[in-house]
Amino acid sequence: MHQQTRLRQMIERHWQEHCPRMVEELRSNNHLENAISEAEERTADLLYELYSVQKLEYQVAWERSEE
Repeated sequence: MHQQTRLRQMIERHWQEHCPRMVEELRSNNHLENAISEAEERTADLLYELYSVQKLEYQVAWERSEE
């Protein structure tokens, strides 16, 4: 079982609301947890790049990571 971080919860909630068929397909194939983990990792990496490396303000970095 994966740790329920706020980012993980946000990703799962967003997918359930906007991509319910994808969520159901991933769940039925036992891939949902891994897909969320990968999305969480990519988002965290992007936030790090934008905030820490490129020195964008946090809010700007967050908004860009949501695109």
